[in-house]
Amino acid sequence: MDDLEKELKFSVEYMDKSIDPFKDFYTFANGKWLERYEIPPDKVRYEAFSILYDRNQKLLGKICEEASTKKDPNYEEKIVGDFYKSAMNTDLIDKIKFQPVEKIISEIQELNDRSKIPDLMANLLMQGFSLFFDIGTEPDAKNSNIYGFYMGQSGLSLPDREYYLNSNFKGILNEYKKYVKNIFGYYGLENPEMAVNDVLEIEMELAGASRPREELRDPEKNYNKMELEDLKNKFTGLNLLRFLRFINMPSGYVIIGQPEFFERVSQIIENFDIKKIRHYMIWNVLNQSAPFLHREVRDENFRFYKQILLGQEKQEDRWKIAVKVIDASIGEALGKLYVEKYFGENARKKMEIMVNDIKDAFSERLKNVKWMGDETKSRALNKFSRFTTKIGYPEKFRDYKGLLIRPDDYFGNVFRSEIFEINRQINRSGKAVDHTEWEMTPPTVNAYFNPLANEIVFPAGILQPPFFDPDMDDPVNYGGIGGIIAHEITHGYDDEGRHFDENGNLTDWWTREDEDAFNNIANKIAELYGSLEILPGLKVNGRLTLGENIADIGGVTIAYAALKKHLGKHPELRKNIDGFTPEQRFFIAWSQVWRGKIRENEIKRLITIDPHAPARFRGEIPVWNHPDFEMVFNGYNKENRKHEKIIIW
Repeated sequence: MDDLEKELKFSVEYMDKSIDPFKDFYTFANGKWLERYEIPPDKVRYEAFSILYDRNQKLLGKICEEASTKKDPNYEEKIVGDFYKSAMNTDLIDKIKFQPVEKIISEIQELNDRSKIPDLMANLLMQGFSLFFDIGTEPDAKNSNIYGFYMGQSGLSLPDREYYLNSNFKGILNEYKKYVKNIFGYYGLENPEMAVNDVLEIEMELAGASRPREELRDPEKNYNKMELEDLKNKFTGLNLLRFLRFINMPSGYVIIGQPEFFERVSQIIENFDIKKIRHYMIWNVLNQSAPFLHREVRDENFRFYKQILLGQEKQEDRWKIAVKVIDASIGEALGKLYVEKYFGENARKKMEIMVNDIKDAFSERLKNVKWMGDETKSRALNKFSRFTTKIGYPEKFRDYKGLLIRPDDYFGNVFRSEIFEINRQINRSGKAVDHTEWEMTPPTVNAYFNPLANEIVFPAGILQPPFFDPDMDDPVNYGGIGGIIAHEITHGYDDEGRHFDENGNLTDWWTREDEDAFNNIANKIAELYGSLEILPGLKVNGRLTLGENIADIGGVTIAYAALKKHLGKHPELRKNIDGFTPEQRFFIAWSQVWRGKIRENEIKRLITIDPHAPARFRGEIPVWNHPDFEMVFNGYNKENRKHEKIIIW
């Protein structure tokens, strides 16, 4: 067992038993660990998720290294190995400097005709560079059997609109201006000061037109279907019809997420000096390319985006960066090699058993939920009966044939992979949905609920300690991966997921009374989390994090119910271990999953953009909120309990 593997396991040695769990459960469960470990200089956070990610990265790095030197590689080994060789050849990358982007930028500098802007934007997209907005395909939210073509607000180089509009980020914005100027200077752009002002002027306009993240959580408001012919008279400066024809988008309609944003982009293109638009385009090409160019630019990109923005002290080793890029570019090829070497079918089978246990417990709770009427409950149970589960890895891995990966062209490999994916997305628009596809690669340390497919998905990467440990007692696993399973199931009935029916379609299937009852509970949860202060004067956004908080509270409730049922069937498991009851170990295990430390700047970024509450609150509030908490930790000072309980399931 290596040091990382040992550190990941559940342990009562990580607890600070001198702390009253009613006063500070998170420190009670994790206090000694928090004292023992510091954030490494090449990290912005150090937590159970990132520690497991580091361990997976070492395994992936070994796979890449071996693939790059293998004499007779198979197809996946060949493209992974060649990609890795190209990423590690920094001498060549540093030698060619800006050569990979010179032709692209020349095309932008030649732009003088405003009517050609949609063509140039489409041309840049088909070379891997997005401007102003994002495109993509996923199941149509109102016809989930076919892929819809989605377009949404984007175009900002900082993490969120708040970095431009909120005075708390003024220092970051000033540093961003310096970064833009430095990159323009390295490229040799004429009059970089003017170009910086042009970029900031356009990005400020885009920020002002962007919806806040909490508004992006409303699936109905962000679904605006438009036939292609309707686009003739909309967003005229943007000329989306011409843009879409240029990229050969095959289906007959698009789904615009935020029409008012696209209207503002259209006005920018119609009214802004064309030189300003050129500068904005050049900036996007340079900035999106920066991590893959020569050292001077890479270092400047790291200085701003990691050191200043997040507080990271030093760059990661080159091989780690290479592994991340390969996973992001050809992740299912790398994932196939990972699964073949490191993922056992035994873990998959044990996971299936636990999923079924959790599903049984959820079904039972759903049948008996008091605030939901019979009509809505019947539909909710029907939806639940249609839930599907994916564990470990896809039934079929993605085919990358046709994608050129060269051992001597890192930049080309990155952007050809991006173009390959863009074309895959465009070409499937309007076609039947492939329900075997995954949204995460197999080594990913995460899980997800997909409302459009009514499915929960658990990649192989997360089926390891501290989430899932075959060597540990059942209460610890129910508190770890059991809580994660129940969390993902609960997403089907959170403030977003509840809008989708058993077929994954966005539709109104709740009675008005039950919708009001749900919203009453949801408002209490939003108020509770919105009252939590993570830094002096910095509170959680209760609305942005509402779905994840509902899933955490519901997840702990359902996983605990499943454990109690499991213990009832297996009374021989009801024994104290390390001085703690099974129920106590369940709650402690849940909290230990969220143990970690994080840099202050990263906290500020996540509070702004992340739909999850900070880890401290994830490891504490759902435990405190549980109806059995007082009984399970009887003997401690209950007067220290801080929050009113909110019952969902």
